[in-house]
Amino acid sequence: MQHPLFWNSEMRLSFLRDASDRVELEDRDSDSELLKALESIGKVAFGGGKWDEKMDIIFINDIGRYRRYKFDSVRDLLRVIRNKLNHFRELSKEIQGLIGPVPEGFDYYFSSRFPKLLTEVYTVISRSCAEEETFHKYFRSK
Repeated sequence: MQHPLFWNSEMRLSFLRDASDRVELEDRDSDSELLKALESIGKVAFGGGKWDEKMDIIFINDIGRYRRYKFDSVRDLLRVIRNKLNHFRELSKEIQGLIGPVPEGFDYYFSSRFPKLLTEVYTVISRSCAEEETFHKYFRSK
């Protein structure tokens, strides 16, 4: 039951937030093996193409107000999920309604568009970061 497919919405979102926090520690300009591994899963995680192609235009316009994102980057999609989750109450009612309530609606918004994102990120993190204290709760058997 430790596999992410058995997790509830709260646990899935917590893991993606923790994964995002962890990859933010990596320097984009360095030769980070973690970032290489994470970005290598993009096509599978996004179901081909770029992640903005699966999002509502109103959502893309909203995130673009705050920063620029690379729509072919797994790291940037994780950042969007983390930031919107952390600042959900500050979002407009329109965006809140689009995404749905936290955690179930929020989780569904992203998991329905990127059904392989969680398991692909889980695989990368399990290989690179499972021994880190932050991830112990996700990898108890490791």
